[in-house]
Amino acid sequence: MHYAEIKDQEARLFALERRYNELKWELEDTGVYYPEMDEIESEIMKVIDDLAVNGTDTLGRWHVSVENELKALKAEKAAIDRRIKATNKTLDFIKDTITQLLAITGKEQVKGSLYSYKRTRSVTTNVDTNEVERLYQMLAEAAVREAGIPGYITVKLDAKVSLVPDDMELPDVFVVIEKDTVRFTKPRGAKE
Repeated sequence: MHYAEIKDQEARLFALERRYNELKWELEDTGVYYPEMDEIESEIMKVIDDLAVNGTDTLGRWHVSVENELKALKAEKAAIDRRIKATNKTLDFIKDTITQLLAITGKEQVKGSLYSYKRTRSVTTNVDTNEVERLYQMLAEAAVREAGIPGYITVKLDAKVSLVPDDMELPDVFVVIEKDTVRFTKPRGAKE
């Protein structure tokens, strides 16, 4: 049984039930019994049994198939995430190695025939999420409760840094990481 057949059987069931109810109302109004009612009732039971068994099996197979597809997609995503992480680590290793080479040779930049690198300083500002949570979690929850949000809804702070001006004095919740690195440029007209 396919989905279209399930829908056809449902439509047939509704039509049979409607006809059965019409005959039932006539019986109540006129007192005349129609033998067709027994046939319709029997047919209704057959359609119900068919939908219950075959329809459930069909939808069950579809359900399992979609769940398996979802598991496969999540596994692919996890594999891609691992590859991205590994690739980023490789890029960091290459940059660190080039930075060390430039430091050893005492050069600030190197222009090759295909690639150029220039020493630079990388400054990354992160937020100490544990410290933010310790300092502000209770205040955030109190503000949420004052706004009328029920107590069974939990609040989680997710602090992120977008842009911190150079001249700004940073509070203790910020962690600044500075390191030497290189900036990669490809000379104009270079072909790979």
